[in-house]
Amino acid sequence: MGRSVQAGLLSMMIVGMSTGVAAPALAQAQPAAPAAGTQAAPKVPGADDVLATVTEGSVSEKVTKGELVNFLSRYPIPATENRDQLYHDAVDSLVNTKLLTMFLNRQKIAVDPSKVDAEIARVESSLKQDKQDLQTALKENNLDIKDLRSEMENRIRWSEYVQAKATDAELRRYLIDNQDLFSGTQVRASHILLRVEPDAPAAEKEKVKKKLLDIKAQLDANKLTFAEAANKYSEDPANAGTAGGDLDYITLSSGFITEFTDVAFKLKKGSISGPVETPYGLHLIQVTDRKEGKLPDFDQVKTAIIRYYAGDLQKNLLNEERKQAKIDVKPMPKDLFPNPPAAPAGGAAPAPAAGAATPKPGL
Repeated sequence: MGRSVQAGLLSMMIVGMSTGVAAPALAQAQPAAPAAGTQAAPKVPGADDVLATVTEGSVSEKVTKGELVNFLSRYPIPATENRDQLYHDAVDSLVNTKLLTMFLNRQKIAVDPSKVDAEIARVESSLKQDKQDLQTALKENNLDIKDLRSEMENRIRWSEYVQAKATDAELRRYLIDNQDLFSGTQVRASHILLRVEPDAPAAEKEKVKKKLLDIKAQLDANKLTFAEAANKYSEDPANAGTAGGDLDYITLSSGFITEFTDVAFKLKKGSISGPVETPYGLHLIQVTDRKEGKLPDFDQVKTAIIRYYAGDLQKNLLNEERKQAKIDVKPMPKDLFPNPPAAPAGGAAPAPAAGAATPKPGL
């Protein structure tokens, strides 16, 4: 699949507005750099095929195959990436965008067309610095000016919605509630991972959980140390065998997934968690050390507070929207990835350190 994404255009669309407020459907991964002499993206066979439908009340939005292919074209895809998982992650991201757009539509936030014009002018200026032009960049990504204006309008509406919520009083409360994040507090964590797929049957997850609880019982009875148990049982290839499950010092901005850090930063030194589920499987976590940071002055970190606050606001909003919406996702089209890579000998490709965030197209 071609990745002729123009970074000048799409990075502007991804990073959001100049206010410092997080934009909707903010991508965690960076767009692929443009290739020299890229051509217009090929037309997608079955571009109008519906892959997902999102319904809230009487309003429905559809995710099409064309949208998905254009979305995936923004990101470099490793040859070892699980195609089915990638498909569901990408569709999930586009569903989130639809949900957020539906929410913003209900807020009836009016956007001055001149603000949209100003943002498009910024895009054009960025493209010119890279010796590109807007029309060519749009064509190469199977987009038109209407798509871009709609994207920019949504980002402006999101910025204005966040700004209305992010009063100084609210941001100061958020700073206090998230002291470890802004102070740079560090914990040294170790873990034992037993792998299980996120969509595995409940019975399979329960079986893995029981095995993990049996390991914890051995630890509680002092039959072996946490490091010994990690070396013996952990299925994290990055730190099993001899590392004792040690992940070294981490902060809340280290890039570790929140399901992991939410538990690790609440543990007392030396204590061991119960089973913690993340996309990698089930973990036992032990904190072996903690270094307290110093909370900075509010004005020094206000821009960062707004960014994190907006991210949490979006996450919580989407969780609520998903509870109310009916979401129907179709199976992955067989021709979406024409030449999927062969699986490595011996099973799946080695995974990154479990607990570390894996960049992928998404929120």
